[in-house]
Amino acid sequence: MKFDPLPSQCLVDQSLEIRLRGLAPGERVVLQLCNRFGHQVTQSEAHFVADASGTVDPARQSPVAGSYERADAMGLFWSRALVPPERMGGIAGLHDDPLTATLSAVRESDGSAVSVSIRRVYVGDGVRQRELRERGLVGQLFEPAGAGPHPAVLVLGGSNGGLAWSQEMAALLASHGFAALALAYFAAEGLPPTLDRIPLEYFGTALEWLAEQPGVRADRIGTVGVSRGGELALLLGAHFPAIGCVIGYVPSGIVWPAYPASGHGAWTLGGEEIDFASTLTHAQWDEAVAQGLAHEDSFDWYLIPLRDPALLERSSIRVENINGPVLLISGEADGLWPSTDLADFALQRLLEKKFAHRAEHLSYPRAGHSIAWPNAPTTMTRSVHAISGETMDMGGTPEGNARARSDSWPRMLAFLRDALQR
Repeated sequence: MKFDPLPSQCLVDQSLEIRLRGLAPGERVVLQLCNRFGHQVTQSEAHFVADASGTVDPARQSPVAGSYERADAMGLFWSRALVPPERMGGIAGLHDDPLTATLSAVRESDGSAVSVSIRRVYVGDGVRQRELRERGLVGQLFEPAGAGPHPAVLVLGGSNGGLAWSQEMAALLASHGFAALALAYFAAEGLPPTLDRIPLEYFGTALEWLAEQPGVRADRIGTVGVSRGGELALLLGAHFPAIGCVIGYVPSGIVWPAYPASGHGAWTLGGEEIDFASTLTHAQWDEAVAQGLAHEDSFDWYLIPLRDPALLERSSIRVENINGPVLLISGEADGLWPSTDLADFALQRLLEKKFAHRAEHLSYPRAGHSIAWPNAPTTMTRSVHAISGETMDMGGTPEGNARARSDSWPRMLAFLRDALQR
């Protein structure tokens, strides 16, 4: 019993061809994948019956039991779930390196096993990285192998602040040929503590700095952001002509207030707060539900205020001013905000204004708020917000989130190449 050769190291977004050979036809075997994250461990497993040639191939065979149900080459990767502390001691083959996973096969008949280790990295071969700590900017620049100059992407995380999400995204984009600047804009040293009255001029400075780098093509700069960073990406595209394309993950075409709420806006320009929409207050929500105007299990508290045409117009991002194509990616089962509806506000405005560039919205019916690169665990849909301390339900199903990630990722990369690598 042995696995076909697998890479000892590869990028986290790379799909693998996992095949186990040397079994008897009809023999039952359990495939397991585990790895350690600090004091936590994630694990997945899938039970298979070997085919007539004595082979197990997860890409074409559905497991008969386990942590996922359908044939899926990378099902063991996205279906990993946290292991309760009392069970962690019984898991063999764990590495201290959180990027290294152990793939095992265990015969059900006698318990004999084989295993391999695979290190899944964000930073590809030859990618260079350096800290940005000048002109008041805080970030990490990742540059691809080779002298360049390369097309570039400004990468913006969401309301968790710092370099959360943006650092991993930028590293992967650099591994695919783009110079990528992960930029913090609050909750980092020297920056505001929360998402509150952040000047757009800060991002203008970042764009200027990025364009000045010798390895960057100044005429080929895009931006990608997630959640409030997706809102920001659209907003920056509308105000800075140097941005040649915009990608928004679970974004909003509407400007929203500071988070946590302070009574102020999230963004300023020229010292003035940019107009924003507000959700219903708790009292307004209770009244709307009591009157049958809102549904309990809905995002009507976001959407009802936007029925006011004047408010909608004031708070809408002028996306028609973006100087290049726009890609929006959302989850219809988003648990944090109605990202599909909020992205559609931007798409509808682009259509109404006869936008001159390509505009596309990829929406996924069973996906939630956590759409990004593929093959990461998608089972942990609840988390504690790093800034507010609130418990957040990201929404979606593990499989729905995994399918959205695996479908949108190559389409997003193709979009970037088409927009910037001309």
